[in-house]
Amino acid sequence: MVLNSMVLIKASSNKLAGSIPVVIGAPNIQDFAPSNNSLLHIKELKDAETVANTMKYLAANPSAYNKLLRWKVEGPSDSFKALVDMAAVHSSCRLCIFLATSIREREEQNPKFKKRPCKCTRDSETVYHVYVRERGRFEMESIFLRSSNLSLEAFESAVVSKFKSLKHVPIWKEERPEILRGGDELKLYRLHPLGMTQRQALYNFTFKGDTDFRDHIESHPCAKFEAIFV
Repeated sequence: MVLNSMVLIKASSNKLAGSIPVVIGAPNIQDFAPSNNSLLHIKELKDAETVANTMKYLAANPSAYNKLLRWKVEGPSDSFKALVDMAAVHSSCRLCIFLATSIREREEQNPKFKKRPCKCTRDSETVYHVYVRERGRFEMESIFLRSSNLSLEAFESAVVSKFKSLKHVPIWKEERPEILRGGDELKLYRLHPLGMTQRQALYNFTFKGDTDFRDHIESHPCAKFEAIFV
């Protein structure tokens, strides 16, 4: 949470100063930048001369300079908002959610635990029952997927429709500066299996197409996911 807060503070100070950060090292710095084109990155010290020449060019070309500041008018990227939004839930609350989820997972392994069927097959079609919650919350919502349309696009559409029908308000809504809260539109940034760390959820995990997604659903009864809204 400290890192997220520092990123937000640094981005805010740059916005007020109208400056473009020059960063040395940190090969993954773009993961923490407010947009893909918002800083100058010296990957190695031997690149310093190239960056210096770029700085001279930008100083002499206002239009090129302003392109690197465009995010200050249009708003930061979805990836940056998703990163900062992680701090909307206090670390103590995240720990409680983690422990409660672990306890529930163990309870569900008990043969006496009663739960709804994970799938229902009739003729040649199967309906899969999966669970989804917003990252940072505990309670799950049911989503039903048909085997005839078991794709990532169909899953994302079903999740958005479900949470819209519930008039869901993202957990970060009141935490963001008013200028970044947006309207009532619910925008899905990413879906990932339950139990992933922040880094895995935001940067490391991705389904490798519909086949990979289908294999996951078929091999994980009552699969559970977390949604990140931006």
